[in-house]
Amino acid sequence: MTVKKVQEYFSEFGEVRRLFLKPERPKKKGKPSKFFSEGWVEFTSKKVAKRVAECLNNTQVGGKRHSPYFDALWSIRYLPKFQWSHLHEREAYQKAEAGQLMRAEIAQAKREINFYSRGADKHKRRKINKTSNENTSEADNAIKVPQAKAIDNSCEENKSKDDRGLNITTKLF
Repeated sequence: MTVKKVQEYFSEFGEVRRLFLKPERPKKKGKPSKFFSEGWVEFTSKKVAKRVAECLNNTQVGGKRHSPYFDALWSIRYLPKFQWSHLHEREAYQKAEAGQLMRAEIAQAKREINFYSRGADKHKRRKINKTSNENTSEADNAIKVPQAKAIDNSCEENKSKDDRGLNITTKLF
């Protein structure tokens, strides 16, 4: 049903203040969607809204047997304390949430691409280093180990002489 047909249908019961129908699929460029997944109708009177919800809930949308809406059922509820701004707040929240999810996915994809490119760069550098190392001689590639300094033998001779002197003095006392 089109928006105009829905408005005409509900205006038979009472004056319709506002009508919002959510398209079944997101809008694409070109023709607007003909089918709607859900909708909200605001009447000027609460009594009329309650009566319509009570009468039309779980009834056939109508039309002839060959009509596309013949098998469809109305699912109508009266929403107390519902304000029209709540409807748009929910839509805005869902839109913001979808945008945030999209930004998170893009950031994750960027991190993965950067990780891969860094790994590829490292691989190229290693390859270049290997080829440059192969060109140098093997003597240059020898592992250099730091050596400890040699101990002078002259120090040992001095110690041994001093030790002899101590041994003699210990024997005396």
